[in-house]
Amino acid sequence: MRRLLVIITGVAAPVVLAQVSQTLMGLVDTMMVGQLGEASLAAVAVSTLLFSAVAMSIKSVDVAVQTFTARRVGQRRDSEVGAVLATAVYSSLAVGLVLMMAGLLWPDFLMRLVSQDDSVRRLGADYLVYRYLGILPLILFFQIKGMFDGIGWTRIGMIVGVGMNILNVLLNWILIFGHWGARPMGVGGAALASTISTVVAALVVLAVAMQRPVRKRFQLFSRKNFHPELVKPFLKIGWPPAAQTLGIVTGFLIFYFILGKISVLAVAAGNVVMRVAAVSFMPGIGVGSAVQTLVGQGLGRGDPEGARRTAWGGVALAVIIMGLFGLLFVFVPEAIMRLFTDNPNLVAAGVPILRLLGLVQMIDAVGMVLAGALRGAGATRAVMLVDIFTGLMLMPPLAWLFGIVLGGGLTGAWVGLLVWFTLYAVALTILFVRTRWQELEL
Repeated sequence: MRRLLVIITGVAAPVVLAQVSQTLMGLVDTMMVGQLGEASLAAVAVSTLLFSAVAMSIKSVDVAVQTFTARRVGQRRDSEVGAVLATAVYSSLAVGLVLMMAGLLWPDFLMRLVSQDDSVRRLGADYLVYRYLGILPLILFFQIKGMFDGIGWTRIGMIVGVGMNILNVLLNWILIFGHWGARPMGVGGAALASTISTVVAALVVLAVAMQRPVRKRFQLFSRKNFHPELVKPFLKIGWPPAAQTLGIVTGFLIFYFILGKISVLAVAAGNVVMRVAAVSFMPGIGVGSAVQTLVGQGLGRGDPEGARRTAWGGVALAVIIMGLFGLLFVFVPEAIMRLFTDNPNLVAAGVPILRLLGLVQMIDAVGMVLAGALRGAGATRAVMLVDIFTGLMLMPPLAWLFGIVLGGGLTGAWVGLLVWFTLYAVALTILFVRTRWQELEL
């Protein structure tokens, strides 16, 4: 078991750092925008979800890229990796271009769907325009990163991700507040900083992929790489993660709509806590991604028992790490909230829901890692159905019931969110134990 944990950690550590770096981009936005007031915080919360509903749904095709790449590397079919990447890039960029135009043309309409506050809608529309300008580089970055993760070269995504976050911090400081002679852009500056950082990251990871040894071994960027026969099996694996992401983001949009019914303060406090939570989720997501690669490679080698041991080893590792985050949330929530705001009302609103979040950290870890294991086997549809049911069909009604109908306010609504996390982990554990996921063919 010790050797297995070392292997998982070796693959997972760069993934975790890369994921943390991605999340820190949003966290830094929140910390800096928090200085502009509650309306700006609420606007970033809602507009980020609107952008994610499109961008993250399309980018989720990288799950298929990683799964197919890992299986082919395990089968020693390295020359077919280029065809996998090309299929993903051509398909996702075409869809992304259409949706980018929609986001650029109708940002006000999109904000009106989820916010009733005029200032939040105006600020959020400004944020959306600048973010949609960077949707295509974002998609490209994640598809190439998904390929490298599937190969097992997770350090590439880590290094580029860390560099992207450092650049984003600097650009936030310049563009939000108008330093170094720049015009203060406020919320729009935070979005433009993220977009520029994403463009740079996409160019860097593309340059790595174009290096001759990499390009030659995996047959990348060949004009013959787009194979129509790959589209159907690729979509079979790729569409469930995309639908899952869209469902999750839609669930969160409804959740923030419910919070908006409570108060702007509830939306702002919820945004801060979710940004903090996103960092704590990264170990689970990163270990889950590493397990996805190792399970895929194990099945490619014909070693289903090794794949199963890898999954449970990943669960143990993620539970320990996320459990430590949970302790911080339970015992020092006020100190964490004060990192983002000195508004006493905002701090007071965030403390109880951050404590509640700490109580389910280890449960979250189980669900995240087993989701990665099932995706590595190709069971993306099962993972999607569980998440759609618990996160989109069940969570919003419970948040409305506890938060609005029963008068629980922000804390009551948060209970509905935590029920989702718990049931998701329980359902995936049952699926992993009772289904024959190791027999799926790709």
